[in-house]
Amino acid sequence: MNGIPLTKALQAEVEGRRSREAVLFGIHGAHVNCTDGRYVYMRAPAKPDNSPLYNYTLMPTHMASLFSVEELQGLALAEPFAFTKGVRTLKVKADSFVPAHGMGTLLYDIAADPDQQRPLEDEAAELLMERHLVELMEASDAPGEQYERLGLRPRLRQSSAE
Repeated sequence: MNGIPLTKALQAEVEGRRSREAVLFGIHGAHVNCTDGRYVYMRAPAKPDNSPLYNYTLMPTHMASLFSVEELQGLALAEPFAFTKGVRTLKVKADSFVPAHGMGTLLYDIAADPDQQRPLEDEAAELLMERHLVELMEASDAPGEQYERLGLRPRLRQSSAE
């Protein structure tokens, strides 16, 4: 989680400016979402099997149980992330219990539809929010396969490949 002090965020609001251009949120293995305060963008997995999807952990446990022997048999060591202070993590194939692919990618204009009842079709807004999403994922050091899972191209890889 990449936070800022609450006092800084509140001071920015008092001064009439935003402390961030957009924020990233979601549930592991489901949609990856972002909002800029006007739109909410919910990016669905590109494939029905929601792959590739992995858990990265230093402690092989689920919320209420240990990883099974079968899960651990396929593990690999992953290179450190920016936030793991040089420590490699266990990379274990994961499953998701949210049928996000079937829901599709969704865009909402929360100014006009605060209850998010009517998905919006606006190509320009979707491109803007996709750009925010990729930038936020890069800033969070998201694993490379997340871009593949979501059908996205990382900005950094685009610029170095072009």
